Amino acid sequence: MLPLEGDFLWNAHRFEDEEKISILEKIVCSVKSSDQTADFDENIDKRKYSYVKGWSEQILAGLDVDKILEKLLTWEKLIMTDSLSLGDEKELLKFIQKTVSSDFNFIKVYDIARSYRHYLQIRLRHKDYQSIHVFLSKNRTDYEFSKLVNDKLHETTHDIIMGYNQVVKVTYTDSFPWLTSLLYNDNLDGYNRLLAWIRIVFIAHNTRSYEKLSEMFPYVEGLVTSGKLYSRRIVTNFYSQYVLFYASMHDFEKAAFFGYLSIKEKNNDYLYYVNTLAAVLLRGGKAEKALILLKESSATAKTAINYHNKLRHMAYTLFALIDLGMAQQAENSGFVFLMAYKKEIFEHRWHVFFHAYLKAMIVNGNYRGILKTIQQYKLLERDDSDKENLHYSPLLPWMFALSLHKTGELSSEQVKDRFETLKLKGQLIHHSLHISDMEEIARIVLGKNFEKLK
Repeated sequence: MLPLEGDFLWNAHRFEDEEKISILEKIVCSVKSSDQTADFDENIDKRKYSYVKGWSEQILAGLDVDKILEKLLTWEKLIMTDSLSLGDEKELLKFIQKTVSSDFNFIKVYDIARSYRHYLQIRLRHKDYQSIHVFLSKNRTDYEFSKLVNDKLHETTHDIIMGYNQVVKVTYTDSFPWLTSLLYNDNLDGYNRLLAWIRIVFIAHNTRSYEKLSEMFPYVEGLVTSGKLYSRRIVTNFYSQYVLFYASMHDFEKAAFFGYLSIKEKNNDYLYYVNTLAAVLLRGGKAEKALILLKESSATAKTAINYHNKLRHMAYTLFALIDLGMAQQAENSGFVFLMAYKKEIFEHRWHVFFHAYLKAMIVNGNYRGILKTIQQYKLLERDDSDKENLHYSPLLPWMFALSLHKTGELSSEQVKDRFETLKLKGQLIHHSLHISDMEEIARIVLGKNFEKLK
């Protein structure tokens, strides 16, 4: 069970039996703690434990918007194939009649109701037809608004992705307030509100401005715990967003706590959540835990068709190996991966991969190998074109400068000048982690001479 599920169950229960309340309280406290263990009272009748367990499963399943969607899709298929049973029809009619425009799956319910109206009309089912017709007429304006919002969200998403990839410079001056208005619109269907929230987080990530979300997280959490936006998929995604939020504030303990919650449910985004958690663990100095996590998910990474996630997984594996004193293994693994996925690396996360691969070479003292790799793949030219990106890190030109110095092609004074220039760039993009990364690399290469840089 996830903490937000525990919160919802606690708010939903109406138990009068003190022992059942005690059992549920223990469950909620357990799922909210870091070790997730609870000392249950063995003297309580086991049937009460069974009851609370069954009640919890039933409540959560009844509100799970993904499970509800599965049922709706089944009904839609039965309508389209003229296969509706009497039991299905009774349940469908009841479900449609209790649906309101703010429900998560409102758009799908409305679409099904339109198909069902045809089904009823041709069969001369006047009473049921009239009931569905009233529903469609009453909710038509809300449906058309939801559809328009959904189409506009598609256009906005295109702009957000273009901004993320730095294809165009995007300010989000119009889209951010609009998305925020959707999130806080209690009359809008839940699906569109969720889409708006995910894009708000994406914009905050693009602009490195997570502080904008400080008041929004509790609000969205309230929507989840109220049951309006509940499913295991949504909850784990929400936890992954908390990871980014706390990591942006360098609170790696809290970020890791939510990161482990985000990987409890294996779905299509599982590898992305693993990578995000691994990055947090590495930043928090827990390379051993990161490597364990990455090894456990290696089978998923090997079969992943999303190279964005596959490359991040390899990069973090290399970083973990380096931090654990296995830099030679990291360099060898990086070389094999580069030979196997050269094309994909340059199409997706080349900078993340090469930061890890070149760092392994730095630690191993393979300076000529670094110079050869950078020149062979024209990495400085690629790096130069990324300098306006808010995610840019000056690590690659810094490793190049240090390698030139170690091979006698750059003086100590020139290295110092290069460090100050790149350090300034790191400060301009408001990312102090990049500066600490540069200092870490410098200590590895220069040893005692590192202090001369300051």
